[in-house]
Amino acid sequence: MKVEFHPLTADDFNQAADFYENKQPGILKVFRADLLRAIDLIAVNPLLFAEVNGVRRALLRQFPYSVLYRVLKDGTVRVLAIRHHRRHPDHGGERR
Repeated sequence: MKVEFHPLTADDFNQAADFYENKQPGILKVFRADLLRAIDLIAVNPLLFAEVNGVRRALLRQFPYSVLYRVLKDGTVRVLAIRHHRRHPDHGGERR
């Protein structure tokens, strides 16, 4: 499955990376692996996670983050946001 990323997902990741990089040595590597596991799972089975208002949400296993994404008409997965669970629920969902 083709996966593409909204340009602002880089900002989402960088904010999380900055936080974890300063929190505990080595934890950023674990966060990145958890994030990539979720994205790989989405790529293999994009319909696995429930859809609400056209957006699907995959939870990370070890961190309080979700990957928000849409499945486009051509089957491409578009990752919209990497959202911390304490952020406003609308964060990222409005992205196209």
